[in-house]
Amino acid sequence: MIKLEKGDKPPYLKEEKVKELTEKFKLNQKSTVWKHTEIIEYLLKSSNFKCAYCECQLQIEDSYMEVEHFKCKSLYPDNVVDWNNLLPSCERCNKKKRNLDVVATPIINPYEEDPKLYLSIENYYLYAKGGEDSKGQKTIDCLDLNDERLVLAIFNVCKNINRDMIKLARNIDDIILVRNGISTTLQLCQPDKAFSAFLAFTLLNNKDTKIIKQVLIDNDLWDDDLNEMYETCKKIALDSR
Repeated sequence: MIKLEKGDKPPYLKEEKVKELTEKFKLNQKSTVWKHTEIIEYLLKSSNFKCAYCECQLQIEDSYMEVEHFKCKSLYPDNVVDWNNLLPSCERCNKKKRNLDVVATPIINPYEEDPKLYLSIENYYLYAKGGEDSKGQKTIDCLDLNDERLVLAIFNVCKNINRDMIKLARNIDDIILVRNGISTTLQLCQPDKAFSAFLAFTLLNNKDTKIIKQVLIDNDLWDDDLNEMYETCKKIALDSR
């Protein structure tokens, strides 16, 4: 999970339209008033086509987006099409959260809070900062973010980062190959990639990363593009437990 920016709301959600859709939902709570092309497109864009919670890729086979209501629509019908209450979610996370009352049981909203404040990583599992009764732990438990299938998917993509770093370290004397290789690896750890919080963490905590960075600095090959991607990794990577 990484910090996200919602951006401007869709033109479709003008004030009068919001009122109209809200009243329609209140009259018939089976009405899916939030299922509109503009709403879906804007939500997907805001999260780089990823689930706002688990960061899995959306709009691919077996992983399509569902519009998630942070304040559940059954308890808070007035927020049913409130732009700030809508999140892009995978089916798994949406079902796990279900009708949780986030007012009574607060969890992380990545559009409003930085998950780095609440979560840390160890061995591809998430751990809460602040103990068993913390917002981080409630988020992990509610969304089942340490589900074994999810952890396995994360492990598999992070394994590729470690493999790539081993190859670069073995070819440290081929400075151009190393420069191009670290650029490619950094690109794979940016916010638009699935599980980017884990990928960035893996890269930054790989023992060869600092060595390769220093070699490139010494050879005047650590340029602004590499540094920008590296700093972005530092921004989104969760802390080590």
